[in-house]
Amino acid sequence: MPTMASRRQLAPQQPDPAHERKREQILQAAEELFFRKGYSGTTIADICERLGVTKPFLYYYFANKNEIFETLSWRASHACLTALHFENDERPAIERLREGLHRFAAANIHFFKSGTFAYREAGALQPAFTRRLKAMARRFYDELCALLEQARADGELDFHDARLTGLAIGSIAGFMYTWYKPDGRLPPHEMVQELTGILLRIAGAETAPRAKTRKARSTGSKTTKRRQQ
Repeated sequence: MPTMASRRQLAPQQPDPAHERKREQILQAAEELFFRKGYSGTTIADICERLGVTKPFLYYYFANKNEIFETLSWRASHACLTALHFENDERPAIERLREGLHRFAAANIHFFKSGTFAYREAGALQPAFTRRLKAMARRFYDELCALLEQARADGELDFHDARLTGLAIGSIAGFMYTWYKPDGRLPPHEMVQELTGILLRIAGAETAPRAKTRKARSTGSKTTKRRQQ
């Protein structure tokens, strides 16, 4: 009789929508529990109870609690830490930086719960998994600093130390879980826009709305002076 693991290995290569939907339901339930109760405070029984399923049902999709936790951690970390990766993109650095920071902000908003797992619960991660995360984080900061340096050389940014600026940008989302509320004053898409603007200003960039406002004020001032003359 095939085991749960062997049944997963024998599963069709093409994604099965029903399979993926049930797997996602498990992940969503577990994410909420891990976020509220922590890794050690959450059991497989808790996840099953929240879903109204049995343990064999859950074990068909995941080998154990750690696999669920690492799946959530990797998905969130990957979305955030690959946001600034551009393959064969010849656009100016500032354009790539704006798009990348927008993707970074959006990923942090979307995964604001599971995005905290890798550093809040680092002890629950396997050493090999942690090494992969650290390698991905190093690449993120290398790509971010390269874009910052390029955009500064192009005269688009004003900052002193690329590494410190990059670290400040990367850490801005670190405490989002303490204050961000999806149903708060700003809807998610507006929060993404606001956060993107904040990240750009940390890098010393002029955001489009502020630039337009400054231009309008300058034009208005000149018009007033001409009228006075």
